[in-house]
Amino acid sequence: MIRARARYRFDNMMARGVTAQVLLLASATVVLVLIATVATVLLGVQPVDDDGRAESFGSVVWVSLMHSLDAGMVGGDALTSWTYLAVMLVVTIGGLFVVAALIGVLNQGFGDILEGLRRGRSAVVERNHTVVLGWNSKLFALLTELAEANANRRGACVVILADRDKVAMDEEIAAALEGTRLRVVTRRGDALTIDDLHLVSPATARAVVVLAPEHRPDGAPATPSEADAVVMKSLLALRKVLGDKHVHVVAELLDERTVPVARMVTGPAAALVTTGPLISRLLVQTGRQSGLAEVYGELLDFAGVEIYVTPVPKLAGTTFRDAVFRFGSSTLIGVLTADDTLMLPPPWERVFEAGDRVVAISEDDDTVVLDGAPGPASEARTAIVPPGPGREPHPERVLVLGSSPRLPLVLRELDGFLPPGSAVLVVGEEPEPQPLDHATLEVRDGDLSDRGVLDALDVPSFDHVLLLSESRGRSQDMADARTMVSLLHLRDITKETPVPITSEILDVRSRDLASGGDRDDFIVSSRLISLVISQIAENPYLAAVLDDLLSRDGHELYLRPVTDYVEPGEWTFGTVCEAALRRGELAIGYRRAGGDRATVVNPAKSATVRFAKDDQVVVLAEQ
Repeated sequence: MIRARARYRFDNMMARGVTAQVLLLASATVVLVLIATVATVLLGVQPVDDDGRAESFGSVVWVSLMHSLDAGMVGGDALTSWTYLAVMLVVTIGGLFVVAALIGVLNQGFGDILEGLRRGRSAVVERNHTVVLGWNSKLFALLTELAEANANRRGACVVILADRDKVAMDEEIAAALEGTRLRVVTRRGDALTIDDLHLVSPATARAVVVLAPEHRPDGAPATPSEADAVVMKSLLALRKVLGDKHVHVVAELLDERTVPVARMVTGPAAALVTTGPLISRLLVQTGRQSGLAEVYGELLDFAGVEIYVTPVPKLAGTTFRDAVFRFGSSTLIGVLTADDTLMLPPPWERVFEAGDRVVAISEDDDTVVLDGAPGPASEARTAIVPPGPGREPHPERVLVLGSSPRLPLVLRELDGFLPPGSAVLVVGEEPEPQPLDHATLEVRDGDLSDRGVLDALDVPSFDHVLLLSESRGRSQDMADARTMVSLLHLRDITKETPVPITSEILDVRSRDLASGGDRDDFIVSSRLISLVISQIAENPYLAAVLDDLLSRDGHELYLRPVTDYVEPGEWTFGTVCEAALRRGELAIGYRRAGGDRATVVNPAKSATVRFAKDDQVVVLAEQ
């Protein structure tokens, strides 16, 4: 019984880790040295000094300790007594076992430390960094945009917490961000665990991004409700870690029905990006206007111009209409008041007040400056086309191809833009009918990779074609492959009578393969979501701006004929801005006609442009 108890306590001691094991070995060494010292003194065989006197007890302790730690001490002992040599030999042999055990313990301890570092279990000591919780296919595009956004910030850092092998994460990120200066730190852990969240120091971060998982732990695809449930638990854990600290939080949600519950957790300040409605809105708006996808890509991509919210105190007392021309190299599109009320745009005669911030399109936040003339160019009187009566909307015929999981959202958004009397035809794999208020809906079952199915649709008779990715039950690559096959058939069918086609692509690499049609637009779902998340992570106010810009209510972006604004010819862009203001619109750019169909967003108002009759103006206007 005593032996079992001793063994049990010994096992518990050894299980406590390296520190307990080292202390145990140190205790064994002390016991060994004390026994040897006492035996040497009691037997009267301790060595003598140069004067022939026996060494003190302390000296014998030191000599015994040296013998236990260094086996070479045996060879230096003088042959004063065989008994003394025997005692020192026993101490040396015991010391060999202790030192060997100590080396093994230390080796194991250092191995555990290195393994912990490899697995990413040490706490991050950073400030003003961006924390990303989770890992999905949008991460690399998100990191690329954050690298571009922080190119002028020294020491910019992104910290990622994901339940993946740290070495594998580091290798994948290094390959994706090759050539960029962004510093990325990875830690392995679960965003649902409070202890793991402390590893990435969210309380000292400038922003925290929560990504929705794409797969369940068993590897199967996660449903929107399952993904949102994980995001919700992450937000709850994050709230516990942050406490009263105010940190900008951006969370990705898949189902808009989760938003009210998530808002209860995060409060009003957090940005909740619902990816389903976001992509559906972009698909509908760009699908009805060829070229608009390029405009949104330019606004959301950090490589070009972006939307900034910044204070310009010198505008106090200036009307919004006059302020439009005070910005020569930026484009004013709205106002955010001191009480955070967004007007996109406000009434033209509204006067800027103290605390107002401008919403402007510019190259960078430090280029939003008053560098323009106080009013429109003198040529405006002769160039501008007088505003006429608005065009009566005519019924549209829209062809929607693909039974995407987001099809109900697309049809709902589409119904809000269609004039009365319009018609929508949906063709795909067992599409479900949806009630529409402004259009008739016809649903057909068919395989979109079958040329015969597409030929029977009379595609040239439609005004717009939306090609959705049929991703249900398929991998991302397979869904994109089927989309590209359908797109090739559609191009061939419409080569004599071109019809604008907007395709949903899941992987940006598939877009590079599929591009080639002059009238084709592409919506790369994962990349656009990454762009939006990165923009909002860098500027918290952009959540409200983008939500307003993409909403069916209020003002949206449109591409309209340049002849509605100015006569064909060579004019400054400021003249086009004046023409748009007279129509109750804001001009933000233009699109060239012809083969290249180049789109320019935020040209300088002093820039002279030769407009052809088929060119278009990009405006912020009501429907």
